[in-house]
Amino acid sequence: ETCPACGTIIDTTEADPLVRVPCPKCGEKVRVQRSFNNFELVETLGIGGMGTVYKARDTLLDRFVALKLLRKDLGEEVDYATRLQQEARVAASVNHPNVIQVFSSGKDHGQFYLVMELVDHGSLDDLIEQKKKLSEELVLEAGIQVAKGLRAAYGKSLIHRDVKPANILFADEHTAKIGDFGLAGVAAETGEARNEIWGTPYYVAPERLYNRPEDFRSDIYSLGATLFHALSGRAPIEGDTNSATALRDLKNRPLDLATVAPEVSEETASVLQRMIAPEPLKRFGSYDELVGALEAAFASLTGQGVGAAARRKTPWWAAVAAILIALGVAGGAFVWNARRPLAAATAGGGPSAPALSAASVAALEKQLVEARHQLVLNHYNVAGAQFARIAAEARGKQPLYDWSRFQQGLAAMVGREKSQAQQSFQDVENAGQTGFAKEDSDLARFFVTTAKRLLAPGTIPPAEAGPKASSTHEAFALLVFALKNVEQGNSEQAVPLFEQFNNSTPGGAVAWITDFKPLSQKYLDDCRAYLAWKNQPGTENTAAGAAEKLARVRDLKKKLKTRTPMSEDINAQEKLLGARVGDQQKNEDSKQAEQRKKLLETETPSWNAALVGYKQRVAIYDFAGALATLNAPKISEPGLHAVQMAALKKAQWLVDWKTKLVADLNAAHFAGVITDIAGVQYSGIDAADAQHVTVKIPPYGSAQVAFIKFTPKTLLAVSGALARTDPDRQWLSAVFAAETGQADMARALGEAAAKAKPEYREQLPLLSGTSAGH
Repeated sequence: ETCPACGTIIDTTEADPLVRVPCPKCGEKVRVQRSFNNFELVETLGIGGMGTVYKARDTLLDRFVALKLLRKDLGEEVDYATRLQQEARVAASVNHPNVIQVFSSGKDHGQFYLVMELVDHGSLDDLIEQKKKLSEELVLEAGIQVAKGLRAAYGKSLIHRDVKPANILFADEHTAKIGDFGLAGVAAETGEARNEIWGTPYYVAPERLYNRPEDFRSDIYSLGATLFHALSGRAPIEGDTNSATALRDLKNRPLDLATVAPEVSEETASVLQRMIAPEPLKRFGSYDELVGALEAAFASLTGQGVGAAARRKTPWWAAVAAILIALGVAGGAFVWNARRPLAAATAGGGPSAPALSAASVAALEKQLVEARHQLVLNHYNVAGAQFARIAAEARGKQPLYDWSRFQQGLAAMVGREKSQAQQSFQDVENAGQTGFAKEDSDLARFFVTTAKRLLAPGTIPPAEAGPKASSTHEAFALLVFALKNVEQGNSEQAVPLFEQFNNSTPGGAVAWITDFKPLSQKYLDDCRAYLAWKNQPGTENTAAGAAEKLARVRDLKKKLKTRTPMSEDINAQEKLLGARVGDQQKNEDSKQAEQRKKLLETETPSWNAALVGYKQRVAIYDFAGALATLNAPKISEPGLHAVQMAALKKAQWLVDWKTKLVADLNAAHFAGVITDIAGVQYSGIDAADAQHVTVKIPPYGSAQVAFIKFTPKTLLAVSGALARTDPDRQWLSAVFAAETGQADMARALGEAAAKAKPEYREQLPLLSGTSAGH
């Protein structure tokens, strides 16, 4: 990439797509543009275990698609590219309106990718999160469509194997699609594939927990559990566990929908209860039978067929089409200019729109409330589309039109769609100050002035942004100005504006502006956390210093609630620090190895030199080497000889501690979660040898990690969990704690061992120092 500020060429080869990397010369943040063959990445949609999903533009067909990109940092133990390629083949073999279509797959920049239909109206999981319980009509309508999609897949001998709310997406208000066939398998597959992954415990069929064969009835169970959750606001099992034994028991006693959601019709409750029957034979015997039962429940509930719901409400695209027709009629002849955005065609100028009735205005204002709710929940795509539709219907009706466009721009800012945000604000400026009532002249000027400031380059200083606290429409400007400063990379100037907005008290006709305070608070919290992190002292010159800073970066990354240049900076810093930690650790290991070599090559090393070598070997958990180092000096002075004997005793205890730890790990294993010095988490330890531990990495198996990748505190915790109340192991753990700087733990463990075995009490003074030389 070329820095727009100074023209420096920046190497972004290793950077993730769409992150912002600092220019090494001037510090300007530059967004990493990336294309994969003919697909230009536009926006990040989501991050999963195997990769990231982006919104992308197909430059050959000039359309937007979803592109799933395989992560570069996955290990080589499993062929993830083959898995993703299988997903492409599986999903592409099913062509149905209720199945997300897979278009193609490919490889570029050394990464495999999958190209799919873009479905961006949210998921069933999003709706459950927003509303907890969904209407019976909506749930049945979605359930019927997903069942039809699964029926089409089963027609290709495919079962999905991971039906859940997050995998049911909406193409529009009334069209549900089942997606993510990444775990799908041919129905005749053996148990090998069934053991690959559990799926989501709430929705997984009981037969998988018993390692029994799965078929289409397993997907029926998962769909039934999903619809149960959507209707009742809770999963059909009571409890939170990943234990197969506990889950089997829970799934044999599913909750009764009629009891937990008595408002649901008897017919619907009966259908869903049959879908989640623990025994497959008691579920529906075919998808045709299931679809028929769901449609009968829908007809009984609404008195109409399934297609009637879609006809009762005019979809957004039909409303836009009606406006275009009206424009054509009013203007005599309407000619579509493909290069002119629809928003521009509907924003000021041209033939005037038909007058809106008071009822129509009230209806649009009610829809604005729902759109704002969607935006506060971070569903900016859904909110943006709703604001755009409302603006199109409110053309010429001020101030409703300008407020709709402003909020559309706000949604685009949250979604980091810069061009869409600029277009929305340009539409407001183009609309001018016409169409306003006389008493709204100040508001008309506010719209135009604010739009111009948002379209102008640079940040907006807080002192120039308006009143410190506002009870009028001007409060809205504080929020969009703050967001502009954030996007410009100036969090310092954004903080006062967010604070002013949160303290504002708009009332009357603009009291709704306060609806955005939760959104503002998220950005304010992120800005404060980011600035606090930036101002923290620290050094990266040593492996320990870099590791500490990397830990702080990862801690901040978990706390951030918004997607901004700040989060991109954190991601870039995490990658840089991770590489630096690795490089510095290698350098320090190399230096230590050289020092140990020189020490051992000395014929008669001094006691001080032996202590240096001892400490170096203890630091890398080479206790046998530490013992040998202390044995090397030939000491004649009686006092020093006694010190050497005490140190040798401690070194031998360290050797015994590690030997017993390795033996315990191989015999009993360790089932807790542990984290290495780079912040990577593992779910347990299966085995160990003198240099490595074999850690668990579900669902992909295990891997060997060197002892030196874990802090002394982590190893002491593992040792303590295995030692339990054994006084000998407690004593050895106390010595390890003392020699690795964990004085409090050393005292506690030493006292516990001495209490159980009095002979250790006379050894307690040896724990008072932190090295063999004390």
